[in-house]
Amino acid sequence: MSNALVIVESPAKAKTIQKYLGKGYTVMASKGHIRDLPKSGLQVDIEHGYAPHYEVLEDHKSLVSEMKKAAKESETIFLAPDPDREGEAIAWHIAHELKGAKKPMIRVEFHEITKKGVQQGLASPRQVDEARFNAQQARRILDRLIGYELSPVLWKRLCRQVNGHYLSAGRVQSAALRLIVDREEEIGAFVPQEFWPVGVELLGRAKPSFHASLIEAGAKKVVTPSRDRVVKSTERVISTGAEAQGIVADLSKSTFTVASVDKKERRRRAPPPYITSSLQRDAANRLGFSASRTMQVAQRLYEGIDVGSDGPVGLITYMRTDSTRLSTDSLDAARAYIGKRFGKEFVPATPNFFKTRSSAQDAHEAIRPTSTDYHPDAVKKSLKPDEYKVYKLIWERFIACQMAEAVYDQTTAIIEALASEKKFALRASGQVLKFAGWLEAQGATESAEAVAGEEAVNAEAEAVNLAAGEGDEEDKSLPPLEKGDVLKLMVPPGVMTEQKFTQPVARYNEGTLVKALEDLGIGRPSTYAEIVSKVLSRDYVEKKDRALIPTKLGIAKTHGLRASFSNIVDYEFTAKIEKDLDSVEAGSEDWVKLVDRLYKPFKTLVDAEKNAKEPGAGWPKAQPSDRVCDKCGSPMVRRWGPNSDYFACTAYPKCKNIVDENPAPPPVVFEGRKCPKCGRDLLVKTRRGSDEQFLSCSGWRKKDPECDYTSPMPSGITCPKCGVGDLVKVGALKGRKPFWGCTNYRTEPVVEAAPEPATKVAAKGAKAAKGAKAAKAAKVEKPAKGAKAEKAPNVGCDYRVYFQPVKEPCPKCGAKFLVLAGGKANPVKKCVAEGCGYEAPLEVESDEAPQPLKSRKRGPADDASA
Repeated sequence: MSNALVIVESPAKAKTIQKYLGKGYTVMASKGHIRDLPKSGLQVDIEHGYAPHYEVLEDHKSLVSEMKKAAKESETIFLAPDPDREGEAIAWHIAHELKGAKKPMIRVEFHEITKKGVQQGLASPRQVDEARFNAQQARRILDRLIGYELSPVLWKRLCRQVNGHYLSAGRVQSAALRLIVDREEEIGAFVPQEFWPVGVELLGRAKPSFHASLIEAGAKKVVTPSRDRVVKSTERVISTGAEAQGIVADLSKSTFTVASVDKKERRRRAPPPYITSSLQRDAANRLGFSASRTMQVAQRLYEGIDVGSDGPVGLITYMRTDSTRLSTDSLDAARAYIGKRFGKEFVPATPNFFKTRSSAQDAHEAIRPTSTDYHPDAVKKSLKPDEYKVYKLIWERFIACQMAEAVYDQTTAIIEALASEKKFALRASGQVLKFAGWLEAQGATESAEAVAGEEAVNAEAEAVNLAAGEGDEEDKSLPPLEKGDVLKLMVPPGVMTEQKFTQPVARYNEGTLVKALEDLGIGRPSTYAEIVSKVLSRDYVEKKDRALIPTKLGIAKTHGLRASFSNIVDYEFTAKIEKDLDSVEAGSEDWVKLVDRLYKPFKTLVDAEKNAKEPGAGWPKAQPSDRVCDKCGSPMVRRWGPNSDYFACTAYPKCKNIVDENPAPPPVVFEGRKCPKCGRDLLVKTRRGSDEQFLSCSGWRKKDPECDYTSPMPSGITCPKCGVGDLVKVGALKGRKPFWGCTNYRTEPVVEAAPEPATKVAAKGAKAAKGAKAAKAAKVEKPAKGAKAEKAPNVGCDYRVYFQPVKEPCPKCGAKFLVLAGGKANPVKKCVAEGCGYEAPLEVESDEAPQPLKSRKRGPADDASA
């Protein structure tokens, strides 16, 4: 008999923990939740205290049976899912299913999957926390009630399905979507303001020359216009070219004298260790990872990685946390490592401590490496590329957070310019990194970018933005300057000016959205990634160059909810629910009363909207048009559609004629290829609401299709690896990063079998006619020796490229295509053929500001002819 059964969430964690516990313990994995509300129906008894109806998940039934068997053979059961609300719920449901074993069940938490962490967890047993489970249960039931009641409203007021997905309205996801829509509307309402910055290139007693910016003219301070502040009476904006040219002319005739030189030391404090949100933000900004991708990688690092001779080891502590707290042991280890690796001067006199948000639950430590023995480079061979990148981020931040401040020497010179009776003031700023401090852990640079979480310890804008003065100049050192020095105007470039326009606020990306959710108190560390991924996966938002842009559907949904169900998308109300759930977990609020208080007024609003014949405020309404139905002659009205609007006959239901506002061109036959599934012609179709084309079998019908084959539109560029398939765009939907792959990508080699001998065919006939005995009696001959199956031309091919290919031969190596790379900042055409290296600049139109949404195009799975 096994002494103890330990149940964790994942197989990887089970394997790591089994190594530490050894004999006498059986470690099993629940593979996530084992029980939940069934997907269909409400499954909540509203009349009897909102009692939920849980069922064992279909794909977990055999696993639960194995758990029950193992529980009967054990003396003690340790419930060790993740140390958070979801983990507590999993433990509660496991305990419910295993209660028939009548064995002691103990809840334990492993905050790090190391030998020490496992031993500490087992040494601190407790009972399943009912209050924490009730907080999770209340959240789950609220989400089900709101989603179940509100989704039919969306179906009635908007549409039932888009791209095969039923429309849904999650409680927290709707508030997150409103953030994105509000930002888009702010961008749409933004009016750019023209301004002309003026600068001069000057030379002092010694080289090099340096740049100075105009800060005062005509006894008024020259400022850059801002959307956040109004220009004061003592300030001025140089808003026209004529005004700028007049100042340029005056400065060109001016004498320049140094009026003052200010030298000071500036310190930049180390950022705090990662919490969930700051890790997601840095991974998004520095690695381009989505929040869900970051958490998936961090989960693997936490559960255990096989690092060779040491076997599976959990490399980081628990990754869902809102606390910047670090254990005493980890602080000592970090300080010892810093002193040995960088030197004593990099170790501060006392450990660095960081303030945790007042709203934080502070249940776990910050995210950190479990041991300083596992340097990222030492375990790189054992890690996948994504794992190495995330682990390196966590390692560097942990070490940096306990290092000394970075120190800069900053110099600011004010320069007076006189032109006859006109007086101007200019400013030149420069700084030099004197001591790298914590920047050394990340590779010291003078202009190291601000990192996630740094705003918490460097409150002033200058401390985060290392560039001094205007904040948009590159960090540099100034030549020796003294008060009274006469300066010379360097020509060229002399006096410079250029036309600029103020820019709207940037769209959210996944990192900045998580930061906004955190600041508003919406969601918790365990839910940030889920919130973002759900918003992206429901056709409410599209992702373009990392920016989150609301779709036509997302905007319509937000407008309707904001007008008719304001609480659902209200930031303060959503944050208040999070606090209420915290109160339930603390045992100070009853979860049933909380659900009842929120559900009843919401239900009243839902019933009113469902019973209303006409859409309420905010929802799209039919608009009269001058169009006449071409089938019955009745007037037509313009109605909202998720991809494009359409015209519908007012004689409905007698006449069901509808006409798309922007009909796609009729399908045409694609020459040179037949449907690989049925042999029919392939048609070139256009997705509704977009100009994206794709191939579809001519046997496709909206109802009862004879063939459902579709494929991306071939690019006309032959795959350079297999020489057979075409390159096509793959994985562009749902926020995934697209790539261009071979049409035979991941296709299994197709084998054409040799014709079956007549005796084998006869055996099959005998089996069908006379049963198994007759088939066995028939003599089956094998193919003649030497007869081989032939591979079909479409063999599997794994070629992919992450840049858009263009059908243009490489002038250097003759490759059949080039790719567009470099992004907006440095667009280039380059060759990706191995060993070539060809690259040439690509001239594109400037697109500095995000453009407001006018007619957002989408690409659903169905086409205009459907």
